[in-house]
Amino acid sequence: MNGKIDQVKNAENEAIILLNHAMELSRAAVSNDDLEKVSALDSNLKLWVEIETSLKSAKNLLPEDIKNNIIKLSKFVERLTLSKGAKMTKSDFDCLININMQISEGLLEAVKNNLATEEAFSLLKCAIDLSMARENGDAKELVSALDNNLKLWVYIKTLASKEENPLPKDTKSNLIKLADYVSSKTLELGKNVEDINNKALDTMIMTNLQISEGLMTKRIAC
Repeated sequence: MNGKIDQVKNAENEAIILLNHAMELSRAAVSNDDLEKVSALDSNLKLWVEIETSLKSAKNLLPEDIKNNIIKLSKFVERLTLSKGAKMTKSDFDCLININMQISEGLLEAVKNNLATEEAFSLLKCAIDLSMARENGDAKELVSALDNNLKLWVYIKTLASKEENPLPKDTKSNLIKLADYVSSKTLELGKNVEDINNKALDTMIMTNLQISEGLMTKRIAC
């Protein structure tokens, strides 16, 4: 039983680490600071080197086909990072971010992770979807991303409004206020997606990233 619990904890921790690196890459992707980009890329590369080393260990009990596929991903991350470095395009960063998120999502599904981490993942995914939709200049994609983000925040508000929710009152109050803010801004942005208010959209994206990071930090502390 203890061995199984340890495996679940390890999977959760690995998922959280991948999500944290995805967030760092997401911030670096829109930064004008080359040092920030290099730092995020270097940190992510080191993580994938560790993952590859772990997969090659005799103690790793994952099926061979899964290990081989993840090792291939690791090699891809290494080639892309070393070949482009700070000269990476937004699309290159999005590719690395999506790889981290896909592997993290697989780990979360495998261990049926707790609600807080699922919410953190959902917030991060919505933030990246919003950013990618704007980058692609696709109005329909942006409307869909805004709608999905709004639904997520309505869900979060519903949970925070429940009396039995164990979160502190001030935390619940802040989440409810943020949900109301997201709702109002979504309606505002939705009126003119062809000429989007980038400042308002950036604020919405950063709100997701910050709350997601907060949820994962609390999960690690537990």
